[in-house]
Amino acid sequence: MASPSRIGVAWRHMKRRWPLSLVALLLPTLLAMASIGNWQDIDGRSRDLSLDSYTQLEPFIGDAELARQMVFVDIDEASLATFGQWPWPRQYMAVMLQNIGLAEPLAIGVDILMSERDRFNADAVERLGNFEQGALADQLPDGDALLGEMLSYTPSVVAVSLTSDDSANPAYVPGSVSVIGDSRLAVMESTGLLSPVPAIAQAPGAGFVSLALERDSIVRRVPMIARHGDTLLPSMSAEMLRVAQGAGGHILKQAVDTGTAVNRMRTGRVTMALDSVARLPIYHGTVDRFVTVSAADILNEVDLDRLTEAFVIIGSSATGLKDTHSTNLEAAIPGPMVHLSVIHQILSGVSLQSSLLYEFGELVAAAGIAIIVGMMAAHAPIAISLAAITAATAAVSYAGFWMFINMGFLSNAVLTGSIVLGTGALTLMLRGIVDELSRRQLRSAFGQYLSPQMVRTIETSGAAPELGGITTDISVMFMDVRGFTTLSESLSSQPQTLTKVINIILDEASEVIMRHDGTVDKFIGDCVMAFWNAPLTQDDHHDRATRAAIALVEHVPAINARIAAELGDDWQGNDISVGIGVASGTVVVGNFGSRSRLSYSVVGDTVNLAARLEPFGKQTGLPVTFAGGTADGSTTHRLLKLDEITVRGRAQPEPIFSWHPLADDVQAAHDDFVVAYLARGGSAAARRKLTAQLDTLSAMPGYPATLAAYYRQQITPA
Repeated sequence: MASPSRIGVAWRHMKRRWPLSLVALLLPTLLAMASIGNWQDIDGRSRDLSLDSYTQLEPFIGDAELARQMVFVDIDEASLATFGQWPWPRQYMAVMLQNIGLAEPLAIGVDILMSERDRFNADAVERLGNFEQGALADQLPDGDALLGEMLSYTPSVVAVSLTSDDSANPAYVPGSVSVIGDSRLAVMESTGLLSPVPAIAQAPGAGFVSLALERDSIVRRVPMIARHGDTLLPSMSAEMLRVAQGAGGHILKQAVDTGTAVNRMRTGRVTMALDSVARLPIYHGTVDRFVTVSAADILNEVDLDRLTEAFVIIGSSATGLKDTHSTNLEAAIPGPMVHLSVIHQILSGVSLQSSLLYEFGELVAAAGIAIIVGMMAAHAPIAISLAAITAATAAVSYAGFWMFINMGFLSNAVLTGSIVLGTGALTLMLRGIVDELSRRQLRSAFGQYLSPQMVRTIETSGAAPELGGITTDISVMFMDVRGFTTLSESLSSQPQTLTKVINIILDEASEVIMRHDGTVDKFIGDCVMAFWNAPLTQDDHHDRATRAAIALVEHVPAINARIAAELGDDWQGNDISVGIGVASGTVVVGNFGSRSRLSYSVVGDTVNLAARLEPFGKQTGLPVTFAGGTADGSTTHRLLKLDEITVRGRAQPEPIFSWHPLADDVQAAHDDFVVAYLARGGSAAARRKLTAQLDTLSAMPGYPATLAAYYRQQITPA
């Protein structure tokens, strides 16, 4: 349970920083509302950035075996150099389709618009060469007819394109799209459609290849359905899937009927999740996972077996043909690769989706975490606040990434992470401003009559100084220099040297105490008084005080070295040593004094106990003595129980402990001896038995002779 002092300090902090609490509450709420309303397209832009980040962190791989069935027949620069500039005679395309068809692929996509007649037809050549009309009709093959025939014999899909211009050719839509739900679903629309010339419009499938370019021209989503007039059209990738399965058409089941807030499209046995405007979100991978074959190889019938049971798409990577697009992973890829990416993702069973419910829950969770982080940034220690902001931002962002990778949800980690980070960072920045204003007020109000150390304590605690105090549990330490009276007498003629020695000792001791988060209360000549768990609450104050006492003992050689180094020949004394007493218990802590001068200190029986334990080390030869309350609360060191002594003013004996590292067997032997020692009787036989046990113990390696001498003195009757 929190102590009243801790609750009081926390309450004072919250009162002083109430505007920060308001910021921590309102900022995430406002950001979440702006996101739900998609103000300034904040949700769309940040969701795109999230998708980009996920893709770059872990590009899509999918089914590796399936990737080898995605084949791009590339009319590349080498093919153009071999067979001439583009466009080629349609009879070349017919031969290419024939050779591909012989390999028995699953589907062939022709990502080339053929909305005009072959420029190498007989009529065109006759006009160009000024031949008599009909002179070449029997000499030149009808390339369009040949290509149309090959298309009709193969599982081919020809390209159509959405346009705003009037179309010269009749719309060619062999694959129907049926809608379950509102037939006026918002999809990409066009008033015109570039279809192949009638002679070529013989393929079993036709799909549009137009891509809905986003604000930054990066392809993240591919339209799977578009509208031309009153007709819904499938995309090329959807049509290739349909033709490969021999399906009759496509069925679109809208979100209102799916029960999942996701539009779903079914093509044969394949189902894909689409967004609200019938686009398929793409999880891009590098296109080098697909097979690329030069069109020249196809025309020359080289390695056609690579096309067997494959999804083949014909297109071009040639720069002059300008069919390249940017993805969030690669700067420029040929357009046909986008369609292969769609097919590969769908057949790999990867479906990226979202829903209003998921997006709402994501924002609510982020806002809730941001409020908690904001409150911590407003009131928790700076280090904890920074750690909380960092950890929460990382956790929220990673959660979005995990949901994307493992569950296929289009999480918005950029937005949710920004809400948490922005709330925490802004609140922390405002906290710095508020705290600095408060510090200036305190310095102005109390700097004239309080010590700088006291002012800093007040700044940290957030409490204004006032007479009186509170009752709380603390650990108190007294440290005294052994033989200081003799030292003072020897340096009575050298007051400057004595002053330097005292200052070095007190400076070094204070540094050690403050490193262990202790409060240095006062200096009493060569004695230092310090305490823990005030003015700031420290649940582990027993451990802190214990560690500080041990660190002081271990630091004595460094103090002696500094005295020798700084005083040189002026120092003729022996090495100094210290005695330390530590006790824990209930005291009154607060500001004591008069209206003109305050001193932050502690009073109570525990303080007296610590002061009385400090000289006890002279009897045992061990420099530090702990009261039972401190030892019981300490968990970081293995302490030696020494005795139970009578302390003036206390009815019950006080257990006392010390610290001296011993081997495990020696420690066990000591513990057994102390049990027997405390239970000793007054008979001579009991004393002899205990003396024998002590003889064995004192002979063990590392056991302090001074402690053994103390026990002998206690055992031997006066």
